[in-house]
Amino acid sequence: MQRSLSVLALTFVLSGVLSIPTTARAGANLLANPGFEDAGGSYNGWFTFGSGPNISTPSTDAIAHNGQAAAKIFGEFTNCPGSLVFDVGGFGQAFTPTAGMDYRLAGMAFMPSSDPIVGTDTCNSNRLIAKVVFFDSPVGGLELGSNEIVIADGNSPVDQWVPFTVSAPTPAGAQRVEALFLFLQPGCDAGTAFVDDISFTEITPTVEPNMLVNGDFSSALNGWNTFGNVFSDTRPFLVRSAGGAAKLFSTFTIDSPSGMFQSLPTTEGEVWKLQAYALNTCRESPISGTNANYLTARIVFRDAGGVEVGASETVLVDNTSPLGTWHKGGVQATTPAGAVTAEGFILFISPALEGGAAWVDDVSFSSGAATDAPSDVARRSNLRQNVPNPFNPSTNIEFELDRRGPVRLEVFDTAGRRVATLVDGILDAGRQRVTWNGTTDSGSPVASGVYRYVLESADGRSSRNMVLLK
Repeated sequence: MQRSLSVLALTFVLSGVLSIPTTARAGANLLANPGFEDAGGSYNGWFTFGSGPNISTPSTDAIAHNGQAAAKIFGEFTNCPGSLVFDVGGFGQAFTPTAGMDYRLAGMAFMPSSDPIVGTDTCNSNRLIAKVVFFDSPVGGLELGSNEIVIADGNSPVDQWVPFTVSAPTPAGAQRVEALFLFLQPGCDAGTAFVDDISFTEITPTVEPNMLVNGDFSSALNGWNTFGNVFSDTRPFLVRSAGGAAKLFSTFTIDSPSGMFQSLPTTEGEVWKLQAYALNTCRESPISGTNANYLTARIVFRDAGGVEVGASETVLVDNTSPLGTWHKGGVQATTPAGAVTAEGFILFISPALEGGAAWVDDVSFSSGAATDAPSDVARRSNLRQNVPNPFNPSTNIEFELDRRGPVRLEVFDTAGRRVATLVDGILDAGRQRVTWNGTTDSGSPVASGVYRYVLESADGRSSRNMVLLK
């Protein structure tokens, strides 16, 4: 049984646990005591609830990313075992948001080998989430919108500090924004996580050029051509902005995807860019484990007779996607000779006719001249195809970053299992090259087959496939 985190968070608000917000300041770290160093280790400046939030210091766990202290959190063990009701522990800070601004929560998370979180089924196991959430009142009230990310679970590497980031736009009517950490314990299992060096910043959002009608789904699905199972969704915890999102899931018919698109006129040499925020969430019908369903963004070019003369696409959601967080993806393509229309598609593909669903919001589709600068998607985290491909025994993976920040590059098999972590840390801006020798993190050789490598940075997520032949 899946539980809604929005309901749980609202329970804390109405019970008066959360503090009155302070005023946000653009550009600065809004948090008081972001490294938990006050008084040699404390939650000064933070509100806490439950018994799970504790402090790590040299005299206790001696685990900290910088300085001498870090936040330590574990389960409540209330109503255990076997109850469908479970308590949540956590901590956070509250602020008065500025209309029109985005808020970004970032930091470092750690899971110790001495007391790891167990279970690889993220949605039904213990997990720690970082969440940006907005409310319609300075105290209490209803949740208007949020974004969250799992920062520690049974799939996390042990004894490593792992960077995380999650952001969300301020919805209309928001009077409070919270930087919130919640430890969920549906399985009543053991496990501990640590958090340190947290930042919460107010940032000016990037406004993408957009030629679409109703790209933010504020008017349901008006303006879109749809087929299969595509529906408007206005539930706040499944919407990124502007009061609406689109939900897509399988038609359960072979070779019959669900999808939506808009068509625009084009001329040879135009550079088209299709971008979207996508969501894969534990709150409802996640795509995880061995589920082979996936969501793509696809640009299709057609001639005057309606025949496809070119296309390009990228995966937005699959079983390797982070659970619970809106993440941005996109694809770019140049109009070929003979094309008169460019179509921007969002497609839900279900090769095995399995369940699961995905959501999209804030979709943009626009064109420019062939001499335009590279798109943000290409410039920010340009993940290149591995060379050689197919390969044996090793291959090189290159990508580009436009700024210094946290980066993770991982390899997954076709069942969605993590095979190897190639990068996990802070990298400088510029071109990066990583070599994979076809082995797991423990050094064991992997079998021949198709593998997906996934790049995550502060600016988004992208992936490509590669083939190992022995």
